[in-house]
Amino acid sequence: MRHILDNVEGAKKIYFPNKKHICRSCALGKLYQHSFPENPKHSSETLGLIHSDLLELPTLSYSKYKWVITFLDDYFSYCRVAFLRKKSDAAEAIKAVFQLWSNTTFHSVKHLHTDNGGEYMILELQSFLCKQEIVYETSIPHIHQKNGRVKQLNRTLLENTQSM
Repeated sequence: MRHILDNVEGAKKIYFPNKKHICRSCALGKLYQHSFPENPKHSSETLGLIHSDLLELPTLSYSKYKWVITFLDDYFSYCRVAFLRKKSDAAEAIKAVFQLWSNTTFHSVKHLHTDNGGEYMILELQSFLCKQEIVYETSIPHIHQKNGRVKQLNRTLLENTQSM
């Protein structure tokens, strides 16, 4: 469009701003990263493997929530989200979601896979996981692709909420 004046006789002058203004949310929504090979190890039963991650919201919500903890069932790709006011509320949210799933599906969680976040390392949560016989696995530090399914879920949630 900028070259139309040079190439077309009688074309009216068109004003183009020098500074390009791109909405931050639109730009983030168009960025992507090449996918890593998918992990061939998948769960063979409901709640056999749960991926979880904690996500900080960019702005405080109307109800004063700043954090979101996401859970993703590896077998059905069923997602559950819990909103938190403080990062330290993660243990209670995990207990509540696991109890809800156990009551509604009549299955129990077998494995929990997370990153090495400190919110999962508190003693109260570790004793709960041990008591429920849930195997707790963590990904390698600074390699977010190892927890990629839930990271992709977080990215999708953020993009969709920002575009709304």
